[in-house]
Amino acid sequence: CALRSKQWYQRRVRGYGEDHINLVPTLMNLGDLFNLTKQPNKAREVLSRALKICEKKIGMKHPDAAKILRLLGNSFYLMGELSTSEKLLNRSLDILEQIYDTDHPFILATRADLGSCTRPAPGTRVF
Repeated sequence: CALRSKQWYQRRVRGYGEDHINLVPTLMNLGDLFNLTKQPNKAREVLSRALKICEKKIGMKHPDAAKILRLLGNSFYLMGELSTSEKLLNRSLDILEQIYDTDHPFILATRADLGSCTRPAPGTRVF
């Protein structure tokens, strides 16, 4: 699945270029896949790239920026870097609260992730 996702991403880069906004959803999906398969370093790499594109093209008040920050927060959580995870999740929540009602699923999910920052992910060391 990861190989096919990476191939899809490479095709999109050839079609759009290295920093096109249409790459962001693909990078977010890859980052999420890497987190789900316990590869947070790879997730961090692609999500950092997505965040740079987002900052440059649409700004940091966009829902996609908040989603990327949440996924990055989850990557740092998986790496045991709880304070960094918490900071990223709070930034995500700040953006989301300006856009959505307090009971929106994105806000609820981000709050749940923040609650996890009080305890390390199973099998990780806390830094």
